[in-house]
Amino acid sequence: MEMKNLNNPIEKKGTEKVSSNFGKKGWGVIIYVGVLYYFMTGMTVDGLNVLVPGLSELHGMNYNQVLAISTPAGIIALISCMFYGWLAAKKGAQFTAVLCLVLGGGATIWYGNANTITTYAISLTLMVSLINGFSNIAGNVYMANWFPRKKGLALGWATMGMNMASATIVIVLNAFAVRFGGMNISVTIIGIFMIVLAIFTKLFMKGTPEEAGCTPDNLPPDQLNGNRIENYVHKLTYMKVFKTKETWLMAIAYGVNGMVTVGVMSQLVPRLMERGYELNTAIMMLTIAAIIGLAGSYAWGVVDQKWGTKTASLYFAMWYIVGIGFNLIDNTICLYISLFMIGVAIGGNANFPPSMVTTIFGRREFPMAFTVMNTIQGVIRNMAFLVLAAAISITGSFTGAYMVFMAIEVISIIAMVLLNDKPKEIED
Repeated sequence: MEMKNLNNPIEKKGTEKVSSNFGKKGWGVIIYVGVLYYFMTGMTVDGLNVLVPGLSELHGMNYNQVLAISTPAGIIALISCMFYGWLAAKKGAQFTAVLCLVLGGGATIWYGNANTITTYAISLTLMVSLINGFSNIAGNVYMANWFPRKKGLALGWATMGMNMASATIVIVLNAFAVRFGGMNISVTIIGIFMIVLAIFTKLFMKGTPEEAGCTPDNLPPDQLNGNRIENYVHKLTYMKVFKTKETWLMAIAYGVNGMVTVGVMSQLVPRLMERGYELNTAIMMLTIAAIIGLAGSYAWGVVDQKWGTKTASLYFAMWYIVGIGFNLIDNTICLYISLFMIGVAIGGNANFPPSMVTTIFGRREFPMAFTVMNTIQGVIRNMAFLVLAAAISITGSFTGAYMVFMAIEVISIIAMVLLNDKPKEIED
């Protein structure tokens, strides 16, 4: 497969002005996608902390069986994203988002009221799949379409929705459950909100700035350098993306970042308790780290915008290694430094994959390219618990496991160094 340079409006590294002048409609898209990200993190990751015990107890299901279903549900969701990516390429971000929000809202309502292991498994799988469809696929296609040049900074703002979910979703779900009489009602409310958001999407959220009467990045027309999206005939296929070296290097680099994040954050509370902190104190520290991630999300967006996604990704991996390293030092000040650095890191973890795909493949070919890269990346990320279990088994402690994750993060640096981030176009 031959690649050639594409005249994409990508930033000149180190000279790009960092400005959040996205325009009124551009800011609307950023806030909207931030809400989509909130659902993804809240209902498929962090919310499971209360959803699994709450729903299993409510419906009299075995807790361990209910918990185990989350793993295959996540894998099936990754595979299903291949369809959503194709749909977004053919029908656009708005159509994909509306469809997945309506169906995802229905699946979420079913999930909250499923009272057998079989119906729980089916409804959870559908919910996770469709939430990934409207957030991870449609949401990121929105961002690529609207902000091909200011993508780093725009994603820095939008991904704050993920950190907000980490900090608040448990509180929100519990508050609804207490107020309205059960976790099933709480989940039903979330599902209804998704359906309402689908109507809002259809009425107000155009998939491209051109459809909304705007320009990409809110730039003057004379600065666009072509790259218009209407009437564009897609040249990219899934097979071509799979055969592209950059796809695999991106997936390895960002998959490792995700694996380390899942491994470190999922065991941060036990790790802090291993250091002698009480449970409530450890949970408070975890919450503070998630809140710090709000600032980290923006900060990494600035670095991406100013120096380019590749440079930002390299800085990110090195920052992460140092942050985990401070956690290994038996000193209170070093521990606080570590929590700050890890918090900043988790804030930028989701920024770079869609940003790099936009850099290399452009806004027009983003849906297919991102879907493939995201699937491979997700498979690597989902190996976190296997690596964690093996590391703890071999080393006998969370300290040893954290050392293993530090070593694994080096793979991300190597992959990113080998990556050619020049814009490409797929030849016919």
